[in-house]
Amino acid sequence: MYYMGFTYTEAMSLPIWQRRWFIERVIEEMKAAQGASKAAHSNDHQSRSLRGVSRGQVPAKLRRFT
Repeated sequence: MYYMGFTYTEAMSLPIWQRRWFIERVIEEMKAAQGASKAAHSNDHQSRSLRGVSRGQVPAKLRRFT
């Protein structure tokens, strides 16, 4: 099995301090990616304008009935 650039035997042959460092680094990267994805999917005005997306419906306070 080949995962994250290591086979099982290669990963097991690494010293323990390198394995721990690698695992901590992967966890940091996953948290950063998760935080970035949450920020990208937020629904505030600034993030929508950066993505070039407008609201699907005008807020009720701003609707005009003529």
